[in-house]
Amino acid sequence: YEVIRARLVVVTRIYQPRSLDSSVVMKPEIKPGSLVSISVWGFGLVMVTRASQGRKAELTLKCLTEVVHILLTSSSDQRQVETSTILENYFKLLNSDHSALPNPRRCRKWESRFIALQIQMLNTITDMLDCTDRPVLQAIFLNSNCFEHLIRLLQNCKLFLNANNKVADKSEKDLANKLLTEMNEDQDCTSSHILLNFMSEFSAVFQAVEGDHMAVGILGISNVQPLLLLIQWLPELESHDLQIFISNWLRRICCINRQSRATCVNANMVIRIIETLNSHSALHCTCAENLIALLGSLGSQSMGSEELLQLIRLLRTEEPKRAHPYVVPVMRAILAMARKQGMASALQYFNLCHSMAGIAVPSIHKWPGSAFSFNAWLCLDQDRVDPSANGKSGKRKQLYSFFTGSGMGFEAFITCSGVLVVAVCTKREYATVMLPDHCFFDSLWHNITIVHMPGKRPFGQSLVYIYVNGQQKVSAPLRFPAMNEAFISCCIGSAGQRTTTPPPSQIPDPPFSSPIMPHRTSLGGILSTGSWGGMLGKPELITKMISAGTQDSEWGCPTSLEGQLGSVIIFHEALQPPQVKALYLAGKQLLLLFCFAEARLEKNIVATFILMIKHFIQRHHVNQENLIHSHGVATLGALLQKVPSNLMDVNVLMAVQLLIEQVSVEKNVQLLQQMYQHLLFDFSIWNSGDFPFRIGHIQYLSTIIKDSRRLFRKKYGVQFLLDTLRIYYGYEFYLLLHSSPTPDQLFLLLFEPGNADILYALLLHQRYSDRLRELGGDNELIQLLTDILLCIMWKGIEKSDDAAWIERGQVFSALTKLGISNELLRPSDEIKLNLLEKMLEWSVTDNRDSKALPTHAENAFKLLLIVQDFLQAEGLVNSNLWTEKLLEELVTLMDSLSVWYSAGLEATRLSQVQVQLLLGFIAQDNLQVCAMAAAKLNTLLQTKVIESQPEACYLLGKLEGILSRSIEEKTETYSFLIPLVRTLVSKIYELLFMNLHLPSLPPTNGSPSFFEDFQEYCSSDEWQVYIDKYIIPNMKQYEENSFRHDHEQMAVYWKDCYEAFMVNMHKRDRERGESKLKFQEHFVEPFRRKARQENLRYNSMLKQLNSQHTATLRQWRAAQLYLLSERGPWKQNPVHWKLSNVENFSRMRLKLVQNYNFNAHQDASDLRDNLGKVPSSESLLLEVVKQVKVSDLEDDVLELPEEDTAASSNLDEKDEQSQKEKLILSEDCELVTVIDVIPGRLEITTQHIYFFDGSIEKEEGVGFDFKWHLSQIREIHLRRYNLRRSALEIFLTDQTNYFLNFNKEVWVSQISLIYIVSTSVRNKVYSRILSLRSPNISGTRSPQELFKASGLMQKWVNREISNFDYLIQLNTMAGRTYNDLAQYPVFPWILRDYTSEDLDLNNPAVFRDLSKPIGVVNEKNAKAVKEKYENFEDPLGIIDKFHYGTHYSNAAGVMHYLIRVEPFTTLHIQLQSGRFDCADRQFHSIPATWQALMDNPNDVKELIPEFFYFPEFLENQNGFNLGQLQISKDVVNDVVLPKWAHSPEDFIYKHRKALESEYVSAHLHEWIDLIFGYKQRGPAAVEALNVFYYCTYEGAVDLDALTDEKERKALEGMINNFGQTPCQLLKEPHPQRLSAEEVVQRLTKSDTSTLNLFQHLTELKSFFIEGISDGVPIVKAVVPRNQSRSFISQGSPEILVTASLNCVIGTHGWLPYDKNISNYFTFIRDTTVTNPKTQRNMSGPFAPGLEITSKLFAVSHDAKLLFSGGHWDNSIRVTSLTKGKLIGQHIRHMDIVTCLAIDYCGIHLISGSRDTTCMIWQIVHQGGVPVGLAPKPLQILYGHTDEVSSVGISTELDMAVSGSRVSILILSPSLLFLYSNHRNALHLYSVNGKYLGSETLKEEVSDMCVTGEYIVMGSLQGFLSIRDLYSLSLSISPLAMRLPIHCISVTKEYSHILVGLEDGKLIIVGVGKPAEMRSGQLSRKLWGSSKRLSQISSGETEYNTQDSK
Repeated sequence: YEVIRARLVVVTRIYQPRSLDSSVVMKPEIKPGSLVSISVWGFGLVMVTRASQGRKAELTLKCLTEVVHILLTSSSDQRQVETSTILENYFKLLNSDHSALPNPRRCRKWESRFIALQIQMLNTITDMLDCTDRPVLQAIFLNSNCFEHLIRLLQNCKLFLNANNKVADKSEKDLANKLLTEMNEDQDCTSSHILLNFMSEFSAVFQAVEGDHMAVGILGISNVQPLLLLIQWLPELESHDLQIFISNWLRRICCINRQSRATCVNANMVIRIIETLNSHSALHCTCAENLIALLGSLGSQSMGSEELLQLIRLLRTEEPKRAHPYVVPVMRAILAMARKQGMASALQYFNLCHSMAGIAVPSIHKWPGSAFSFNAWLCLDQDRVDPSANGKSGKRKQLYSFFTGSGMGFEAFITCSGVLVVAVCTKREYATVMLPDHCFFDSLWHNITIVHMPGKRPFGQSLVYIYVNGQQKVSAPLRFPAMNEAFISCCIGSAGQRTTTPPPSQIPDPPFSSPIMPHRTSLGGILSTGSWGGMLGKPELITKMISAGTQDSEWGCPTSLEGQLGSVIIFHEALQPPQVKALYLAGKQLLLLFCFAEARLEKNIVATFILMIKHFIQRHHVNQENLIHSHGVATLGALLQKVPSNLMDVNVLMAVQLLIEQVSVEKNVQLLQQMYQHLLFDFSIWNSGDFPFRIGHIQYLSTIIKDSRRLFRKKYGVQFLLDTLRIYYGYEFYLLLHSSPTPDQLFLLLFEPGNADILYALLLHQRYSDRLRELGGDNELIQLLTDILLCIMWKGIEKSDDAAWIERGQVFSALTKLGISNELLRPSDEIKLNLLEKMLEWSVTDNRDSKALPTHAENAFKLLLIVQDFLQAEGLVNSNLWTEKLLEELVTLMDSLSVWYSAGLEATRLSQVQVQLLLGFIAQDNLQVCAMAAAKLNTLLQTKVIESQPEACYLLGKLEGILSRSIEEKTETYSFLIPLVRTLVSKIYELLFMNLHLPSLPPTNGSPSFFEDFQEYCSSDEWQVYIDKYIIPNMKQYEENSFRHDHEQMAVYWKDCYEAFMVNMHKRDRERGESKLKFQEHFVEPFRRKARQENLRYNSMLKQLNSQHTATLRQWRAAQLYLLSERGPWKQNPVHWKLSNVENFSRMRLKLVQNYNFNAHQDASDLRDNLGKVPSSESLLLEVVKQVKVSDLEDDVLELPEEDTAASSNLDEKDEQSQKEKLILSEDCELVTVIDVIPGRLEITTQHIYFFDGSIEKEEGVGFDFKWHLSQIREIHLRRYNLRRSALEIFLTDQTNYFLNFNKEVWVSQISLIYIVSTSVRNKVYSRILSLRSPNISGTRSPQELFKASGLMQKWVNREISNFDYLIQLNTMAGRTYNDLAQYPVFPWILRDYTSEDLDLNNPAVFRDLSKPIGVVNEKNAKAVKEKYENFEDPLGIIDKFHYGTHYSNAAGVMHYLIRVEPFTTLHIQLQSGRFDCADRQFHSIPATWQALMDNPNDVKELIPEFFYFPEFLENQNGFNLGQLQISKDVVNDVVLPKWAHSPEDFIYKHRKALESEYVSAHLHEWIDLIFGYKQRGPAAVEALNVFYYCTYEGAVDLDALTDEKERKALEGMINNFGQTPCQLLKEPHPQRLSAEEVVQRLTKSDTSTLNLFQHLTELKSFFIEGISDGVPIVKAVVPRNQSRSFISQGSPEILVTASLNCVIGTHGWLPYDKNISNYFTFIRDTTVTNPKTQRNMSGPFAPGLEITSKLFAVSHDAKLLFSGGHWDNSIRVTSLTKGKLIGQHIRHMDIVTCLAIDYCGIHLISGSRDTTCMIWQIVHQGGVPVGLAPKPLQILYGHTDEVSSVGISTELDMAVSGSRVSILILSPSLLFLYSNHRNALHLYSVNGKYLGSETLKEEVSDMCVTGEYIVMGSLQGFLSIRDLYSLSLSISPLAMRLPIHCISVTKEYSHILVGLEDGKLIIVGVGKPAEMRSGQLSRKLWGSSKRLSQISSGETEYNTQDSK
């Protein structure tokens, strides 16, 4: 055989002869049953044939498997070699180095076979583990470092994509290459198949070693390293199939259960997956989706900040508009993380998986109640069975144990089979009750309640009740222990103290033998053996009792719960079932509605995102509040408006429904209202999708509203819906008027208050009425008017007399007149016909009624006459008037009238009218009408009695005329008339003697040929002669006799009607003039007013919507910018900056903010170099826009009314506030900023001041709208703007300020009036604000009065304020402002030496002469300037004499200095017409600028404040191309500094030091006289050569005198260019400042003036105070700086606050300034700190393991409140220092609060937490006194990925700073200090983050504070150090305090340093007793005490501090 590897020697017992393969050589001989030594010489591979080689290897591996199994069942004394030895050599072979073989042996086929062998060997491992003692063998494998060998195998194989990757050695490279090639030439098997095969075997081995599928499913995985390696290699795998296989397998194996996920999460698998996903180009999409799905599953277990940051960063693309391919799967993964449905998840829980984990409860000295109840949520996975456990079960999982010192008490545990057992231990017995039918090993959350209830009577039975998930499962008798002892061992979920086992004699024989547990079995299998077997069927056996002390041997040793424990509640009374149910439901809070639909909704990415939000807020109150606070719902609504319509489908609608249902269930009313407003009722989201989507939304709306109509009616009622229709659906609304049944529904809307007027307004509006006419046409309108007339004529006039009918007749007369004089849309006769038809119809109805009156018949009869007359008159002209309808109505009416008039004259007349009308209808060409009339007349004649010959002649004559015409024209009328003729002839045959006259007349008695015969007869002479001779004359006579009178009557009637009509018309014309005004007053004007109000309301509503949308977009833009910020996931490089407008308390604008709209201005550089095109003025204006456009959504076009809209534009915020807030004043104004002038409107209410940006071309998300509370106003100054007194500047407490100009009334013609009006507007606003906020603001004063009243001058003279502060305050009072470049603050040039290597501030020669204007500092210029003044004469006499044509401060000069800083760069380019100025004229060098001033008397620019505090303006940080100097060709970049300055920071430091130097202090008053004082104007100015161009002085020009707009603008530009002289503050010389020595002498003589210890560092002494916190470290000691002092309490002690490590608070008296005491201070100890009964404590314990430092505490500036963090419940607590009580507890952080800080203003508090966030809180004030924290944080700051350890905040700089690996962080007004204990170094940064220096320290700093120019530090080594603020060097040697320092602070007067030591002493360091000290002691009364100060002071003992050497 070929030997491959060294031999293995194994020893085993041979139980029976075995036939071993010949490949194993055994020597010596083997005998059955004996101990033998077997030498196995490798695993021989016969290199004969491929088939035999494979067979040999297979047999060898099978043999080895049997050997391992035999060894496993052998005892230790039978084995000479352990199984681990075999496995070690086995793994060596598996990872063998085949490169050692000779080259001929290492052929390609051999290598392929060796790879196949490795795969077989991996497969063998799974066979080995398939045995009965598998857990034991698994442990042996793990102990043999199985996974390390497998990882090495993977590493050796190097499944890389590139063959060029480095490998460890040549053999590894060969193997890697081999695995990437085919197995051999003959096999058609690619590398991917080999890899798949290899990985399959690897995964099988992994699962086998970890446990099989079921076991892994129960136990999870323990070794993650191979999995991490596979994840890392995935991108390097060439085979996509292998990528998919591995990712699938990983996804399956890692997510089997919670424990597996936790293991993977703890191994940082999430980060490893994200790193792999970053190589997305090398990953197959399915593989990536599998990994992201795995990510989602792991994230549902836990997702850290760093991991989430990396996940979001993963989605960044190079092209912003293009989505990353992972967006959809990542969104689904995040949704999977957030989803919390079902009982398998919990928000927070205790992880008690470790056997030593648990919760220890303090001892309970006396149980307060009579019962014991325990309620908890728990979740357990299947236990890992310990194979070494022999006998009974190895352990019991403790749920709780409460034991007394004697071992009695309560206990509950879970057995290894998942069964709950409740136990009570007494002195002798251990009684248990079991819950057998419930296994808790299901990885789900369960609520368990156990209630122990003692017997109610002396011998009553005690019971135990067990509830699961709110349902009672067991009620059984169980002993109740005595409760008279203290419970000293109380544990929850913990093993607790092990019970001691009693002597064997006390242990009874066990009642049964415990079964041997197999390695896995079902619950039934576990319970089926032993004595527990029958208990499932016998509930009475669930109780059991054993001797006390034997429970460990019976139930197993106690261990922790080994699972997760949720909320735990313990009661001292018995819980009742309803209470148990309520506890379960309160903890459950599960929303299972619509879960089934979510998978389908995830197909839509928008719906997925909405579902993600839903699950983020589900059962998470803090997330809900954060969503409200961050305007998340409004932002979501705004974003949904931009979603393409193809993505807006029903899935999105359903997702929104689920979201709203979720919020509804959570009962968060505020969030629900936002959902309604910004999502559900925002139709701009829903009106763009398809029809099912839109109709589904409306249906859902109706469902929501139907359930709560009253709730929705107020905000989303009819008015809202009408507005919605008007905005979003336009004219579609008016189409509704013509659809059915909409009109009815709209009619109902008219009953809503005000809606009828609104709809009427729409109808009267020309645009809408024209549209309605188009839609409806004229016919409907005419019909409508006809119906109105009819109603008035018939119903409106009730009588039937002649007067009534004359009124009715006037309508017809009016129609006749209108028809004659106008062209009507319809002929008047048609309108009359229509009226008559309707009147007949209504008359018929009236007469048919059973209650018909005689008046009805009379009206009907008169109507008949009118119809008859109408037809006889106008019907003869227009035959179309004889209509069928008219005939029908007439016939019906005549029939009904015949009842009323059956006899008499009326009957005769009715008959005549009836016959005449019917004959008229018969004569018409309309056959239908003719037939109907003939039939009716025939019927009538059959019953009619004709007695007179004239009547008969009349009838026959009329019919004959019709007949003859019909025969002649051959019409069908003849056929209708024949029956009628036959009837008539038969009636009158005898009467008219026809038998005599007409002998040839055909017989009428039924002859069948009568039709033809009569037709022929009609043409006979006989008939014609008869008709002409007899009939016609009689007919005419009859008509004359019968109808003439009626005709005349009707003529008279119409004449009367017409006359009455004309009379009435003239009367109406007369009345119309009289009533027009009344009509106007009562209808037209009210309606117009209503229309205007509606228009105002509508426009206000649109404005409100637009304002809300703008605010929302601004919020969204801020969120976007966070993503792009330095700490955001999508950090942008490079970052550009611009100057912020925030100031510190010294009015320094230090802060740079990121410029998201950066422009390099290369076009301006090109124009300067003549390379580009001049841009238009419009594009220049665009450069000044402050912020970028965030949306392309078009603004709503407002339909502005004619009237002023002031009173109607109120935002929602104001509406929702208290009704007490009322509008006081509203005025148009301009907000003046450095960048632009923004038109707008200022509104003052009783509580706030609002400014509404009125810019027309304002972009979305951009605007200057703001709101201040009146209490925020600190100062208001009257200001000039363009030399006019028309402006105000408002200063707020947070150091922000706003410049408002009110002079806009240019359109008034009388110019003098304008100035008065505009000034009065300014003054009116000013006085109103003063009246509302009088306590804080001084009255109306001129700048001179204001300066005099401020006392600033005396403070400066006495050196109480610095030169810089004095100058900036002078500028402020004189009207200088950062908001107006023409009035920018002005500072002096103070140095003249800019060329020396060193700056000697003790040399007066380096300073400029401050007594002279800058233009004549050079004596050479003085003569020329003086001559220029004397020789100047203006011929027109307008321009006064002047020394300088330019000014020392103007807009161009400011931009000149600040050209490198935006926004001044843009302003400079705008001033230079779109280009940079040439390089030589730019500010490029400080020495060169000074030299230019000296050489050129026309250049008189002074400096700006930035030269003394702002180094960034000297650097070209934005990299602008500023050009080259013409001569030297040097590129202009950073400003060239003086030689004595090594950096911009060094220049600022030395320049500021020069400003504060003794020389400048002694001469600064001279410069003040020139600029602000008596030398500014008048003869003193002339003498001082200090007169400037006239336009620069106030009152020199009157802009309002110019009526021409262009001229006025030109003059304004000139004023801006020339500059403006400040207001004159002094008219007498300014006093000189005292020297430093003089000030010290004054202070020394004063008894009550404090000494600044930093000015006497060499004279420090320390005193100690005991009795505050003896033995307990003081962690906070501070004297708050703003303690309110009334006049009466002046001289009384202030409060010194201390806090000790044991939570004791002290408020001590403190007086720092009495020179008559040896230690200079008085300390009055708080007596409550030493008395336990009166001690004031911070409530609640701190979090375990948290270091308690001063960072956890903050004290309000008035010493009333203490804010504390570090509490166990993640809260910030507010304690009243006066009452010592907790007054606030704010839980918003998700983890422990680690640090707090208060800003300098006392307005805001910042908190940092382990949850990696910071929160900014507003401190609530009432009457100027802080009373607590606002309930919600103002802002939540993100960006950290580790716990926040230190924070700082500056409200005035609008800045918050936080550090996650920084021990101490201090934010000063201009610098940032960081101390890191990792490197033990102090670091110095600017407020803009520029690194300035570091200092490595020897000791570990525990606390630090910054005061003035020094840093004070205390260390754990006990040293107090004072260092220089800028150099960080020690100012004096450290003071040794001998004990660790825990806290330090400096008193507000800089008089003392307070040091808290570890032993509880308070050390007070101050200036020692001076040499000049009065003898004796001043005895004076102390506030509230009669003792002398020396008696009260407890600080007379000096503390010995040795200087550190």
